[in-house]
Amino acid sequence: YSVLLCSRKKNLSVTFMAAQHQNASLYVGDLSHDITEAMLFDLFKAVGPVLSIRVCRDAGTRRSLGYAYVNFQNPHDAERALETLNYHQIRTKPIRIMWSHRDPGLRKSGAGNIFIKNLHKSIDNQTLYDTFSQFGNILSCKVATDLNQESRGYGFVHFESEESAKAAIERVNGMLLKSLPVFVGRFVRRTQRQQQNQADFTNVYIKELKAGLTVEELNKHFSEYGEIANSCLKTDKRGRGFAFVNFKTHAAAAAAVAACHDHEVKEMSGEGQKLYVQRAQRKSERQEELRKKFAQLRAKRINEYSGSNLYVKNLDDTVDDKQLRAAFERFGDITSAKVMNDEKGVSRGFGFVCFREVEAANKAISDMNGHLLGTKPLYVNVAQRKEVRRATLEIQYAARVSRVPPVPAPAQQMGGGYPQMYPPAPYFAAPPPAPGAYPYMLNPAAGRGAGMMTAGPKWAQQPGMPMAGFPGGPMP
Repeated sequence: YSVLLCSRKKNLSVTFMAAQHQNASLYVGDLSHDITEAMLFDLFKAVGPVLSIRVCRDAGTRRSLGYAYVNFQNPHDAERALETLNYHQIRTKPIRIMWSHRDPGLRKSGAGNIFIKNLHKSIDNQTLYDTFSQFGNILSCKVATDLNQESRGYGFVHFESEESAKAAIERVNGMLLKSLPVFVGRFVRRTQRQQQNQADFTNVYIKELKAGLTVEELNKHFSEYGEIANSCLKTDKRGRGFAFVNFKTHAAAAAAVAACHDHEVKEMSGEGQKLYVQRAQRKSERQEELRKKFAQLRAKRINEYSGSNLYVKNLDDTVDDKQLRAAFERFGDITSAKVMNDEKGVSRGFGFVCFREVEAANKAISDMNGHLLGTKPLYVNVAQRKEVRRATLEIQYAARVSRVPPVPAPAQQMGGGYPQMYPPAPYFAAPPPAPGAYPYMLNPAAGRGAGMMTAGPKWAQQPGMPMAGFPGGPMP
């Protein structure tokens, strides 16, 4: 235990790992989405000459995927960067550096990868690395965090060899780390865990229950399919009842699902309702299934209406859904027409018109773009997803910036000195007075205030200074 909590010791075999990776290429992960190649170059150039840096981005949106590759000229510089910059914080987020493996077979095989849970909240990536580095070469080490960069209580350590992983499991599993007993075991992918849960589940989720149902009635009905270990009955915020029944055997749980799911049970379900009885799922698993389902529906919708859904903006405040449909229905069959409103029901000035045929949409674009509807000219174009539109605007902006000519350097002042910080202000010269207009000002002997103002200065002129009354000279 005292050895596990000791201060960090340098991994002496990193040099051997560097010899295996003579390409001097590093993988840099856990990056914020606003990190650019220039920021990474400023960080890694202090270690040694950098050949190239590439932040991997989404092909459609051009947003960062959160990882990058850094290529050094010298493998020893890459080794030094791995030792000194691993878990260095950029934008309050520690980065994770490891050797870049061209072949993903080692990573996908899961050999040498272990899972640790019940970690103390104070244990971070560096502490976890220090704890397990004594068992062998570590390829990657990470503590899972939430959006606020706080530990979720579990992490992963990927060793270079299977023997190191076995030694870590035998030595650390069940030991106390920061006063908490930790579990250390082999890493199992989520898909494999889900398949295993589906094969031997015992916990069942039931909904669409009738109002006023008791736990005794619930247990009485489901005990017909097997012995029940425990059960609970609850209601949601809308007062709808749902329950969990945990059987002692998988066969009993499977029999309950087969007999009751999508069936109307008078003593359990409401009138005209069918019970929903399925394997109980974790919240993350359920959300992932819903995410995939909605993504498939969205992709199907996009492919079905690609090119036929139009975006219409600069709408008059008085235009509603009916008027928008009436303005476009002469071009073809419309499946939907919608003016977008805010929370108060006031038009936001844009809407969408979806045609059944692409030809009708193209004709509407050519005829209605710039057409007056009410008092405003319309802008009509093919509707785009937010990500695609943002990427298009970023590309257009980058192209405009690249075409802007560079600002010339300010010219140096005549006679040496520093260049002017600001451009000179326009100088206004008053026309000379007519001869004899102000004789008392130009000629002291002309009377009225003789000697009041002389033509020369009242002090000795310094060499190199401009005369008073001339542009750039001192005020008299």
